[in-house]
Amino acid sequence: MLQTVLPLEPLEPLESLESLIREAKEGLSFDRTVSRRLVHRASVTEVFLTDAVVAGADRFLVGAQLPRNHALYRPEKTGQADFMLLVEAVRQAGIFLSHRYHDVPLGHHFIFKALSLRISDPGALRVGGGPLPVVVDVRVVTPAGGRNPRRFDARFDMVIEAGGRECARASAGVTVIDGVRYGRLRQRGRTAAQPAGPVAGAVAAGDSAEGRGVLLSVPGAPGTWRLRVDPTHPGYFEHPSDHVPGMLLLEAFRQAALLTGRTGGTGGGAVAGARAGVGAPVALASLDAEFAVFGELAETVTVEATATPDGRVRLAATQGSRVLATAVARRAA
Repeated sequence: MLQTVLPLEPLEPLESLESLIREAKEGLSFDRTVSRRLVHRASVTEVFLTDAVVAGADRFLVGAQLPRNHALYRPEKTGQADFMLLVEAVRQAGIFLSHRYHDVPLGHHFIFKALSLRISDPGALRVGGGPLPVVVDVRVVTPAGGRNPRRFDARFDMVIEAGGRECARASAGVTVIDGVRYGRLRQRGRTAAQPAGPVAGAVAAGDSAEGRGVLLSVPGAPGTWRLRVDPTHPGYFEHPSDHVPGMLLLEAFRQAALLTGRTGGTGGGAVAGARAGVGAPVALASLDAEFAVFGELAETVTVEATATPDGRVRLAATQGSRVLATAVARRAA
Protein backbone atom coordinates (compact mmCIF):
# COMPACT_ATOMS: atom_id res chain seq x y z
CA MET A 1 0.00 0.00 0.00
CA LEU A 2 1.08 3.60 -0.66
CA GLN A 3 3.53 2.46 -3.33
CA THR A 4 1.53 2.65 -6.58
CA VAL A 5 2.95 5.22 -9.01
CA LEU A 6 1.19 6.16 -12.22
CA PRO A 7 3.23 7.03 -15.34
CA LEU A 8 3.78 10.76 -15.46
CA GLU A 9 3.77 10.82 -19.28
CA PRO A 10 0.58 9.27 -20.72
CA LEU A 11 0.79 7.69 -24.16
CA GLU A 12 -2.16 9.77 -25.34
CA PRO A 13 -2.03 12.98 -23.30
CA LEU A 14 -5.55 13.38 -21.96
CA GLU A 15 -7.63 10.27 -22.63
CA SER A 16 -4.99 7.79 -21.49
CA LEU A 17 -4.14 9.76 -18.35
CA GLU A 18 -7.78 10.05 -17.32
CA SER A 19 -8.23 6.33 -17.93
CA LEU A 20 -5.25 5.56 -15.69
CA ILE A 21 -6.59 7.89 -13.02
CA ARG A 22 -9.95 6.12 -13.08
CA GLU A 23 -8.19 2.79 -12.63
CA ALA A 24 -6.10 4.21 -9.79
CA LYS A 25 -9.21 5.47 -8.00
CA GLU A 26 -10.75 2.02 -8.25
CA GLY A 27 -7.54 0.49 -6.91
CA LEU A 28 -7.25 2.64 -3.79
CA SER A 29 -7.35 0.55 -0.64
CA PHE A 30 -9.65 1.27 2.29
CA ASP A 31 -8.52 -1.71 4.39
CA ARG A 32 -6.31 0.09 6.89
CA THR A 33 -5.22 3.59 7.83
CA VAL A 34 -1.93 5.33 7.14
CA SER A 35 0.51 5.90 9.99
CA ARG A 36 -0.92 8.21 12.64
CA ARG A 37 2.41 10.08 12.76
CA LEU A 38 1.98 11.16 9.14
CA VAL A 39 -1.29 12.98 9.93
CA HIS A 40 -0.23 14.32 13.36
CA ARG A 41 -2.62 12.21 15.42
CA ALA A 42 -1.88 10.52 18.75
CA SER A 43 -4.61 7.88 18.41
CA VAL A 44 -5.08 5.52 15.48
CA THR A 45 -8.85 5.91 15.85
CA GLU A 46 -8.49 9.56 14.77
CA VAL A 47 -6.85 8.67 11.43
CA PHE A 48 -9.23 8.75 8.44
CA LEU A 49 -6.79 8.40 5.49
CA THR A 50 -6.24 4.89 4.13
CA ASP A 51 -4.13 5.05 0.95
CA ALA A 52 -2.57 7.32 -1.66
CA VAL A 53 -1.12 7.13 -5.17
CA VAL A 54 0.78 9.52 -7.40
CA ALA A 55 -1.36 10.61 -10.35
CA GLY A 56 1.00 13.03 -12.09
CA ALA A 57 3.34 15.90 -11.39
CA ASP A 58 2.13 17.30 -8.06
CA ARG A 59 -1.17 15.44 -8.41
CA PHE A 60 -2.22 12.74 -5.96
CA LEU A 61 -5.23 10.55 -5.18
CA VAL A 62 -5.94 9.99 -1.51
CA GLY A 63 -8.37 7.47 -0.06
CA ALA A 64 -10.23 8.13 3.17
CA GLN A 65 -12.90 6.34 5.14
CA LEU A 66 -15.41 8.53 6.97
CA PRO A 67 -16.94 6.81 10.02
CA ARG A 68 -20.74 6.61 10.39
CA ASN A 69 -20.38 8.02 13.88
CA HIS A 70 -17.53 9.37 15.94
CA ALA A 71 -16.99 10.79 19.41
CA LEU A 72 -16.52 14.26 17.92
CA TYR A 73 -17.98 14.12 14.42
CA ARG A 74 -21.67 13.16 14.37
CA PRO A 75 -23.96 12.92 11.33
CA GLU A 76 -25.75 16.15 10.54
CA LYS A 77 -29.49 16.07 11.23
CA THR A 78 -29.89 16.60 7.50
CA GLY A 79 -28.60 13.00 7.15
CA GLN A 80 -25.22 13.82 5.62
CA ALA A 81 -21.73 13.32 7.01
CA ASP A 82 -20.48 15.92 9.45
CA PHE A 83 -19.16 19.01 7.64
CA MET A 84 -16.20 19.19 10.01
CA LEU A 85 -15.34 15.53 9.39
CA LEU A 86 -14.62 16.46 5.79
CA VAL A 87 -12.57 19.44 6.97
CA GLU A 88 -10.50 17.10 9.15
CA ALA A 89 -9.95 14.74 6.19
CA VAL A 90 -8.72 17.74 4.16
CA ARG A 91 -6.36 18.76 6.97
CA GLN A 92 -4.97 15.22 7.22
CA ALA A 93 -4.47 14.97 3.45
CA GLY A 94 -2.36 18.12 3.36
CA ILE A 95 -0.16 16.98 6.23
CA PHE A 96 0.20 13.43 4.88
CA LEU A 97 1.19 14.47 1.35
CA SER A 98 3.75 16.93 2.73
CA HIS A 99 5.46 14.20 4.74
CA ARG A 100 5.06 11.30 2.32
CA TYR A 101 5.79 12.93 -1.03
CA HIS A 102 7.45 16.30 -0.33
CA ASP A 103 10.07 15.15 2.18
CA VAL A 104 8.84 17.33 5.07
CA PRO A 105 10.50 15.83 8.17
CA LEU A 106 8.43 14.58 11.08
CA GLY A 107 8.61 17.07 13.92
CA HIS A 108 8.15 20.13 11.69
CA HIS A 109 5.25 22.42 12.56
CA PHE A 110 2.32 23.00 10.19
CA ILE A 111 0.82 26.48 10.18
CA PHE A 112 -2.42 26.56 8.23
CA LYS A 113 -2.96 29.97 6.61
CA ALA A 114 -6.30 29.27 4.94
CA LEU A 115 -8.78 26.43 4.62
CA SER A 116 -12.00 26.25 2.68
CA LEU A 117 -14.61 23.60 1.96
CA ARG A 118 -17.68 23.82 -0.27
CA ILE A 119 -20.27 21.05 -0.48
CA SER A 120 -21.74 20.62 -3.98
CA ASP A 121 -23.68 17.34 -3.62
CA PRO A 122 -24.96 16.67 -0.07
CA GLY A 123 -26.77 13.56 -1.28
CA ALA A 124 -23.48 11.83 -2.08
CA LEU A 125 -22.44 12.36 1.54
CA ARG A 126 -25.56 10.82 3.04
CA VAL A 127 -24.72 8.53 5.97
CA GLY A 128 -25.71 4.94 5.23
CA GLY A 129 -25.26 1.54 6.79
CA GLY A 130 -21.48 1.62 6.90
CA PRO A 131 -18.42 3.89 6.76
CA LEU A 132 -18.27 6.16 3.70
CA PRO A 133 -15.22 5.73 1.43
CA VAL A 134 -14.16 8.92 -0.33
CA VAL A 135 -11.47 9.73 -2.88
CA VAL A 136 -9.66 13.06 -2.72
CA ASP A 137 -8.02 14.26 -5.95
CA VAL A 138 -5.29 16.68 -4.84
CA ARG A 139 -3.18 19.13 -6.79
CA VAL A 140 -0.26 20.59 -4.85
CA VAL A 141 0.85 24.11 -5.76
CA THR A 142 4.28 25.13 -4.50
CA PRO A 143 6.30 28.34 -5.09
CA ALA A 144 8.70 28.35 -8.01
CA GLY A 145 12.40 28.12 -7.26
CA GLY A 146 14.55 26.04 -4.97
CA ARG A 147 13.33 24.29 -1.85
CA ASN A 148 14.24 25.57 1.58
CA PRO A 149 14.98 22.54 3.80
CA ARG A 150 13.73 24.42 6.87
CA ARG A 151 10.49 25.72 5.34
CA PHE A 152 7.82 24.34 3.02
CA ASP A 153 4.98 26.42 1.54
CA ALA A 154 2.13 24.88 -0.40
CA ARG A 155 -1.51 25.10 -1.38
CA PHE A 156 -3.55 21.92 -1.71
CA ASP A 157 -6.51 22.12 -4.10
CA MET A 158 -8.85 19.15 -3.68
CA VAL A 159 -11.85 17.56 -5.36
CA ILE A 160 -13.68 15.11 -3.11
CA GLU A 161 -15.69 12.22 -4.55
CA ALA A 162 -18.05 9.78 -2.82
CA GLY A 163 -19.55 6.87 -4.72
CA GLY A 164 -17.98 8.16 -7.92
CA ARG A 165 -19.77 11.50 -7.57
CA GLU A 166 -18.03 14.80 -6.94
CA CYS A 167 -19.47 16.03 -3.66
CA ALA A 168 -17.16 18.82 -2.51
CA ARG A 169 -14.17 20.98 -3.30
CA ALA A 170 -11.59 22.19 -0.82
CA SER A 171 -8.37 24.15 -0.56
CA ALA A 172 -5.77 24.48 2.18
CA GLY A 173 -2.77 26.79 2.36
CA VAL A 174 0.05 25.86 4.70
CA THR A 175 3.52 26.92 5.80
CA VAL A 176 5.71 24.29 7.45
CA ILE A 177 8.74 25.25 9.55
CA ASP A 178 11.25 23.49 11.77
CA GLY A 179 11.18 23.55 15.56
CA VAL A 180 13.74 26.34 15.94
CA ARG A 181 11.84 28.74 13.70
CA TYR A 182 8.54 27.75 15.29
CA GLY A 183 9.90 28.50 18.77
CA ARG A 184 11.08 31.94 17.68
CA LEU A 185 7.75 32.64 15.97
CA ARG A 186 5.74 31.69 19.05
CA GLN A 187 7.96 33.73 21.34
CA ARG A 188 7.58 36.85 19.20
CA GLY A 189 3.83 36.40 18.87
CA ARG A 190 2.96 35.93 22.52
CA THR A 191 1.42 38.82 24.42
CA ALA A 192 0.86 39.22 28.13
CA ALA A 193 -1.84 36.68 28.88
CA GLN A 194 -5.12 37.94 30.29
CA PRO A 195 -6.91 35.31 32.39
CA ALA A 196 -9.96 34.14 30.50
CA GLY A 197 -12.05 33.24 33.55
CA PRO A 198 -14.95 30.80 33.48
CA VAL A 199 -17.28 30.69 30.48
CA ALA A 200 -20.75 29.86 31.73
CA GLY A 201 -24.18 29.52 30.18
CA ALA A 202 -23.31 27.57 27.04
CA VAL A 203 -25.90 27.46 24.27
CA ALA A 204 -26.82 24.67 21.89
CA ALA A 205 -25.09 25.45 18.64
CA GLY A 206 -27.17 24.61 15.62
CA ASP A 207 -28.58 21.18 14.85
CA SER A 208 -25.68 18.90 15.72
CA ALA A 209 -23.84 20.08 18.81
CA GLU A 210 -24.11 16.69 20.55
CA GLY A 211 -20.72 15.06 20.87
CA ARG A 212 -18.81 18.02 19.48
CA GLY A 213 -18.99 19.99 22.70
CA VAL A 214 -20.79 23.31 22.84
CA LEU A 215 -18.11 25.92 22.27
CA LEU A 216 -20.05 29.17 22.60
CA SER A 217 -21.23 30.96 25.72
CA VAL A 218 -24.52 32.83 26.05
CA PRO A 219 -24.05 35.97 23.93
CA GLY A 220 -23.27 39.35 25.41
CA ALA A 221 -23.59 41.86 22.60
CA PRO A 222 -25.73 40.70 19.64
CA GLY A 223 -23.86 38.17 17.53
CA THR A 224 -20.98 37.88 20.02
CA TRP A 225 -19.94 34.90 22.12
CA ARG A 226 -17.01 33.85 24.27
CA LEU A 227 -15.21 30.72 23.11
CA ARG A 228 -15.01 27.78 25.52
CA VAL A 229 -11.41 26.51 25.40
CA ASP A 230 -10.86 23.30 27.36
CA PRO A 231 -7.29 21.94 27.01
CA THR A 232 -8.50 18.60 28.42
CA HIS A 233 -11.04 18.05 25.61
CA PRO A 234 -10.23 14.64 24.06
CA GLY A 235 -11.15 15.77 20.54
CA TYR A 236 -9.90 19.32 19.98
CA PHE A 237 -6.86 18.65 22.17
CA GLU A 238 -6.31 15.06 21.03
CA HIS A 239 -2.63 15.80 21.57
CA PRO A 240 -1.13 18.72 23.56
CA SER A 241 -1.06 22.13 21.88
CA ASP A 242 0.54 25.43 22.91
CA HIS A 243 -2.17 27.46 21.16
CA VAL A 244 -5.89 27.42 20.38
CA PRO A 245 -6.24 24.71 17.69
CA GLY A 246 -7.43 25.78 14.25
CA MET A 247 -10.03 23.00 14.17
CA LEU A 248 -11.56 24.36 17.39
CA LEU A 249 -11.85 27.82 15.83
CA LEU A 250 -13.45 26.36 12.70
CA GLU A 251 -16.00 24.41 14.75
CA ALA A 252 -16.79 27.58 16.72
CA PHE A 253 -17.36 29.36 13.40
CA ARG A 254 -19.67 26.55 12.29
CA GLN A 255 -21.70 26.80 15.48
CA ALA A 256 -21.89 30.60 15.32
CA ALA A 257 -22.92 30.54 11.65
CA LEU A 258 -25.78 28.11 12.34
CA LEU A 259 -26.96 30.15 15.32
CA THR A 260 -26.86 33.35 13.29
CA GLY A 261 -28.26 31.97 10.07
CA ARG A 262 -31.25 30.30 11.72
CA THR A 263 -33.15 33.55 12.02
CA GLY A 264 -31.18 35.67 9.57
CA GLY A 265 -30.07 37.89 12.42
CA THR A 266 -27.34 38.13 15.03
CA GLY A 267 -29.16 38.65 18.30
CA GLY A 268 -30.73 36.65 21.09
CA GLY A 269 -33.49 35.41 18.80
CA ALA A 270 -31.00 33.17 17.05
CA VAL A 271 -29.95 31.69 20.39
CA ALA A 272 -33.53 31.14 21.46
CA GLY A 273 -34.27 29.44 18.16
CA ALA A 274 -31.30 27.11 18.56
CA ARG A 275 -32.38 26.18 22.07
CA ALA A 276 -35.92 25.44 21.01
CA GLY A 277 -34.91 23.55 17.87
CA VAL A 278 -37.04 25.83 15.70
CA GLY A 279 -36.87 25.35 11.94
CA ALA A 280 -35.83 22.58 9.58
CA PRO A 281 -32.52 20.73 10.06
CA VAL A 282 -29.68 22.68 8.49
CA ALA A 283 -25.97 22.23 7.80
CA LEU A 284 -23.23 24.37 6.32
CA ALA A 285 -22.80 24.42 2.57
CA SER A 286 -19.46 26.23 2.63
CA LEU A 287 -16.84 27.72 4.92
CA ASP A 288 -13.89 29.83 3.76
CA ALA A 289 -11.48 30.67 6.58
CA GLU A 290 -8.19 32.52 6.94
CA PHE A 291 -5.89 32.31 9.96
CA ALA A 292 -3.87 35.36 10.97
CA VAL A 293 -2.06 34.71 14.28
CA PHE A 294 -1.91 32.06 17.00
CA GLY A 295 -4.52 32.17 19.75
CA GLU A 296 -3.12 31.98 23.27
CA LEU A 297 -4.72 29.44 25.60
CA ALA A 298 -4.81 31.75 28.64
CA GLU A 299 -6.55 34.65 26.91
CA THR A 300 -10.25 35.19 26.25
CA VAL A 301 -11.35 34.46 22.67
CA THR A 302 -14.40 36.29 21.32
CA VAL A 303 -16.36 34.94 18.35
CA GLU A 304 -18.44 37.38 16.32
CA ALA A 305 -20.96 36.63 13.56
CA THR A 306 -22.82 38.95 11.21
CA ALA A 307 -25.42 37.90 8.65
CA THR A 308 -25.17 39.58 5.24
CA PRO A 309 -28.04 40.38 2.84
CA ASP A 310 -26.93 37.67 0.40
CA GLY A 311 -27.42 34.93 2.98
CA ARG A 312 -23.82 34.51 4.10
CA VAL A 313 -22.43 34.88 7.61
CA ARG A 314 -19.19 36.76 8.26
CA LEU A 315 -17.21 35.50 11.25
CA ALA A 316 -14.21 36.58 13.29
CA ALA A 317 -12.32 35.25 16.31
CA THR A 318 -10.38 37.84 18.31
CA GLN A 319 -8.27 38.19 21.44
CA GLY A 320 -8.42 41.81 22.51
CA SER A 321 -7.35 43.84 19.48
CA ARG A 322 -5.78 40.82 17.75
CA VAL A 323 -7.72 39.06 14.99
CA LEU A 324 -6.95 35.34 15.15
CA ALA A 325 -9.05 34.17 12.21
CA THR A 326 -11.86 35.26 9.92
CA ALA A 327 -14.31 33.30 7.80
CA VAL A 328 -17.34 33.46 5.56
CA ALA A 329 -19.97 30.71 5.86
CA ARG A 330 -23.08 29.79 3.93
CA ARG A 331 -25.84 27.46 5.04
CA ALA A 332 -27.28 24.81 2.76
CA ALA A 333 -30.37 26.05 0.91
